[in-house]
Amino acid sequence: MFTSGYFDNPWALKIDLMLKGIRVVDPLAKAWACGTTGIDMLLPAETLVNIPCREEFTADSPYELRRRGDKHYITDGTSEANAEILPFPAFYSRKTTTGVPFGDIAVVHGSYTVITPSPRCDFFDTDSECRYCTINYNGLGEPKRDFTVDEVLEAVAAVLKEGLSKIIYLSVGFTEGDDGGIRFLGPYIKAIKKHHSCLLAVEALPPKQNRWIDKTYALGADSVLYNIGIFDSELFEVICPGRAELVGRARYLEALKYAVSIFPGGTVASHLIVGLEPPGSTRIGIDHLTEMGVVPILPIYRPRPGRALRIEPLTAEILIPVFKHLYTAVKKSGINFKWVRDISMITTPAEASMLMEDSAKEMKGLGNFYSSRFGLKAAWGLSAIRRKLRVKNADF
Repeated sequence: MFTSGYFDNPWALKIDLMLKGIRVVDPLAKAWACGTTGIDMLLPAETLVNIPCREEFTADSPYELRRRGDKHYITDGTSEANAEILPFPAFYSRKTTTGVPFGDIAVVHGSYTVITPSPRCDFFDTDSECRYCTINYNGLGEPKRDFTVDEVLEAVAAVLKEGLSKIIYLSVGFTEGDDGGIRFLGPYIKAIKKHHSCLLAVEALPPKQNRWIDKTYALGADSVLYNIGIFDSELFEVICPGRAELVGRARYLEALKYAVSIFPGGTVASHLIVGLEPPGSTRIGIDHLTEMGVVPILPIYRPRPGRALRIEPLTAEILIPVFKHLYTAVKKSGINFKWVRDISMITTPAEASMLMEDSAKEMKGLGNFYSSRFGLKAAWGLSAIRRKLRVKNADF
C-alpha cells in the first residue's frame, strides 16, 4: 500500500526514479541485473522503468532496492512499492551462427528492441561529438565492426520468437552523405520486412533531401525518428556542435514536418532530452513538435563522469508538470500516441496521461493495442496496405 511521496502514483515514481536512480542493496541483484544502462523493473500498474544504478549520482539516491524473501521492493525508508526485476531475455545467452552474442546486437527496452548495426559514428572522439552522447562511452572496448544483415536477421528472429518486443528499432550514427544513414540501413530494413512480420522504427539523421524520407518509408519503415535532442537553438549549437554544423536545427524541423506528410499519424517522433535545457524550453519544443504532428519523446538525461551537463535544480516537482504538458499538447493536437508506449527508458505520452486526474480513467480502459496478437497483426497489416497505396515509386 502506498502511503506518501510518489509511492501513490507509479508513473510519478518512475519519473523520480529515472531522475535520482536507486541504490541496490541486494548484492545478487546488483551483480545480476544492474547493468551499464540501468536496471529494468516493473512497478505497480505494469509500469516499466529503467532505473540508473551504477552512475555516481545514484549514491545519493533516497531510493533503495531491497529483497524480502523471493520478492523485491523499492523503499525510501518510509514507504515502499513492490518492484519486479525483469529477467534478462533468454536469447542474450545465445549466439549467431558467426559467433556473435545476440545481446551485442539487440537490446530490449520494454515493448521495443534496439538494434544498431554499426557501432560507428563519424562524430566519435572528435570536437563534433554530441556532449551528452553515451553510446561512445558505453561502447569502449566493444567490437568495432558492422553486424551483417544475416546476423541482424538472426537476432530479430530470436527476439520475435521469445515474444518480448512488438517493435524493432533500427538506429544509425552520423556518416557523411546526403541520405542521413538510410543508404546504409536500407538492406537491413528490406531484409527484416521481407523475412519478419513486425513493426519497424528507424532512427537516423535528417537527410539533406526529402526524397530519402520517401525512400525510408518505401523500404518498409513503419516509424521514423529524427532526434533533435535540444530545442533551444543556442544550446543545440553548444551541446551538439557536429549536428548543428553539418545538419542544422532548421533541417531537423523541416525533415520532421515533411515526414509527417509521408508516414502514418503518430509514427513520426523526436527526442527532447529533459535536463539539458530549461524545462520551459522543453515545453516550447513540445508545443512546436506537436503542432507539426510529431510525437515528442522525453528521455531524462543521466550524468556521466566528465559529462555532467544537467541543468540544476532538476526535481520531480519541476518535471511532472512538463510531462503533464506533454500529454496535454499531444492530446490537443489529436496525435495518435498508441505507437510510442511501454518503454522502460522514457515516460511516454500515454504514461504521462496517468499523471492527469481527469485522464487516468480513460487511459486505463485503453489497454495496450500492440500487446495483443490481433492488435499487432492488424497494425502490421494496415501499415503494409497503406504503404502500397502511398508509395508510387520505390526506385530512387
